[in-house]
Amino acid sequence: MGAKGASFERQRVVTSSSEATLRYREQRQQQTQMLARLDCLQGVAPDTLARLAACATLRAFMPGSVIANEQHPLAFLMLIVQGSVGLTLHDRAGHEVLIGVLARGDCLGVATLFGDRFRGATVRTETVCYLVQIPLADVRAILSSAPELERALRQIYQRRLVEATLGRVPLFSRLSPVERFHIARALRPMQYSRGAIVLQQGDVGDALYIVMSGQVVVEQNGQAIAYLEEGDFFGEMSLLTRQPHNADVRALTPVEALALPARDLEDLLAGQPELAIQLREVVERRKASSRAIQSDADRQAQLSAMLEHGLRRGTHILVRDLSLCKPGCKICEDACASRHGSTRIHFSGLMLNGMEIADVCRQCRVGAECVEACPEQAIVWNESRALMITDACTGCGECVPACPYDAVHLAPVAAAHRSPLWDLWQRWQRWRTPVMHLEATHQPHQRAHKCDFCHGYNDLACVSACPTGALRLASVEEVFPL
Repeated sequence: MGAKGASFERQRVVTSSSEATLRYREQRQQQTQMLARLDCLQGVAPDTLARLAACATLRAFMPGSVIANEQHPLAFLMLIVQGSVGLTLHDRAGHEVLIGVLARGDCLGVATLFGDRFRGATVRTETVCYLVQIPLADVRAILSSAPELERALRQIYQRRLVEATLGRVPLFSRLSPVERFHIARALRPMQYSRGAIVLQQGDVGDALYIVMSGQVVVEQNGQAIAYLEEGDFFGEMSLLTRQPHNADVRALTPVEALALPARDLEDLLAGQPELAIQLREVVERRKASSRAIQSDADRQAQLSAMLEHGLRRGTHILVRDLSLCKPGCKICEDACASRHGSTRIHFSGLMLNGMEIADVCRQCRVGAECVEACPEQAIVWNESRALMITDACTGCGECVPACPYDAVHLAPVAAAHRSPLWDLWQRWQRWRTPVMHLEATHQPHQRAHKCDFCHGYNDLACVSACPTGALRLASVEEVFPL
């Protein structure tokens, strides 16, 4: 009787386990079918959808919930299965702009998946929303073997990027999302390598160009007269005056731009008289700015220095007020060396608008040469908008000559401190227990070293140590407003 009872118990456990497995499979199949019905995942293979479903969590949000903002982008791919959300961002003039409203079948998080953290938008729910949330790390792992998923999400990213770029241009930000959508359909994507001439002085203009990512310099007869970046536009002067371009436009970094053909611009201005007035006002302001720079030798020198030293490659730079700093003081440099093993900050006397500029990493937002040169992809962005060097660094040194600002160097890797007793214990263990000697894992003796705004700490060592407040982190707009 006891044996029969035990056999019955085992059978019940097996049956219960089988039922649980069956329920799990049915649930996973239902989740996969739900994902297959979403527009953003059309054409994605069923096995890929199943892998996404295995990493997914269903979340509910009340109306008015802020899911993400421009400063803190999403760490998830979020698929809308019910409800609607609004996307807003701020244009270059600081005005809040509605980019669009997304509903069932669309997704969020592609900007962080394929782009950088400077293209985020604020996402706010308009209704009760149900979203499927998948960590971006899991999505990236799946993309490597799912080209159809990458194509689908990258198409959404490209469309969203164009919409966001138009929204950031004050000239177009006052238009409705529908009006910007019609403009977007006429835009031609363009790409330029570092140093390429985008527009040539003397050529006849054929389009209005909008910078989607990257940075360009406007040069007249070899002299820099303006600097433009993401959200800026150029080429309008030739179109409005019907005269050849009066300056070169050269790419300082790899540049992605959007070209609006002259005929489409003419049609747009004909239907938007206020837009035509705004554009002509921009032309007059730029003419005045060019004349001011050309007649001001100091301003010309400052602009040249800014470009030469890459002071607008990032968003912030370290500066110090010499009136508050004692001659020969190196407290900030010593504090940096004390925290990181060797100093990452130096001063060479570069002055700009009354402030001395520190020789440190510029934290280049686009086209960072060190990132391009690294064969191990060991230089990545952190949450503080700084480029940090990870443990993937092998100390190869490729990034050192790649940096045009001499901001990266190699530093020895400090050996872990161990007591003599520990070493004695390890030797006794090796004698006591025979082992098979395998090839030792290579440990780099040196690794790349650069400023990363003290990643992992709550403060900047150099700024905190300054006894007079002479050293601080300033925005590039404050140091050199354009």
